[in-house]
Formats: sequence, C-alpha cells, structure tokens
Amino acid sequence: MVIQPFEKYWSDYDEWYEKHRELYLSELKAVEIASRGIPRPWLEVGVGTGRFAVPLGIDIGVDPSDAMLAIATRRGLRTVKARGENLPFPSGSFGGVFIIITLCFLDNPAQALHEANRVLTPTGRLVLGFVPADSTWGYYYRELAKRGHKFYKYANFYTLNQVEELLETTEFKSELYVSTLVRNKPGKPETLEEPIISLHEDAGFIVIRARKSPSS
Repeated sequence: MVIQPFEKYWSDYDEWYEKHRELYLSELKAVEIASRGIPRPWLEVGVGTGRFAVPLGIDIGVDPSDAMLAIATRRGLRTVKARGENLPFPSGSFGGVFIIITLCFLDNPAQALHEANRVLTPTGRLVLGFVPADSTWGYYYRELAKRGHKFYKYANFYTLNQVEELLETTEFKSELYVSTLVRNKPGKPETLEEPIISLHEDAGFIVIRARKSPSS
C-alpha cells in the first residue's frame, strides 16, 4: 500500500473531510447503511485518520502509516500498524471487515481481499466502499492524477465490473449495494445526499456488502 504521501501530507488528507463535509457525510451514511446487522467485532483496513472508523464504532483499524495511525489513536480508536495484504490476526477473528476508499491504493488488492476473507468468521461480511473509475468522480480524480496530485497519482481506480471480478476471485459474493454522490458533481455546490439502497449508474461512490462464498 502507498505510504509516503500519507506520511508527509497527513494533514491535507484529514482536512479534506472538513472542506468537503457534505460529500464525506454522504459517503459515511452509505457505509453505515451497509454495516447494519453485521456481527462484531469490526476491522477497518486502511483506516487512515479514523474518519470512518470512529463514527461507525469500528473496533480495530489497521494502516501502514504511523502519522495516520497517530491521529486515529488520538481519536480513541484501537489501531495496529499493518498492511491489508498481510493482516496480523488469526483466521476467523472478525464479524466485519471494512475497506473504505483504500482499494485504489493497495499494491495487491486481490491479496488484501483474500486476507479479509481469511480473518472473517463464516457468517462475517465485507463492506467495500469505492469510487468507480468510470463515474464522474472517477474521471475527475483520474484527471487530477494525470496532473500529479499528491495522493491520486498513486491510485488505481476500478470499475464496478472490475471490483465484482475481484470479489468473485477472492471468494466473496455481493449481497447489498448502496449508492451515493449521484447529485453531487465535481466543481458544483456540495450537498448532503440520502443514499440509495441499490446500484445507481450515476453514483460517484458505491458500497458493496459481500458475504463469504460457500467454498471459502
């Protein structure tokens, strides 16, 4: 997982959530809906500064960045320094594993999803939130990447189909979709959105809840 820019620009990362509070809260609400009914304990992979984990009440967050973990810890979150591709937990440790935004920054997303599957209980669930590469927001962030943006130049965005293929190959089966950032568009006034509990073709942020496949 990319570490250097988050170590150096952790303040810029964290301030995004204040500058774009309506977008953040729209995404947070979508994740919260997808999390309902998932057994505990919960783990977030790529927890960053805890902007999702803290309000969601996630039990443990992992991240490879010391700077990001320091902020998350100060916010009261229990943290462990680790990469998503190599989680330091026994198999079957968690009822829920959350990967929010982090997918695009992983060196090996398939390995990270395999690890998520491994540490989940048989009845556990994965909650995966991402910006589709072919959405309006995906195009916007990819354009920023081409211009050398400090974070997005390291990102690899995925389409919904690509994410679904990743889930299938790592023995997950999607069971719920929550869409948001449908009305909000880059460069326009930002407003709080009520999430849509289904796939929406104009969504700039999609949350997938998936269960372990019977064979896993």
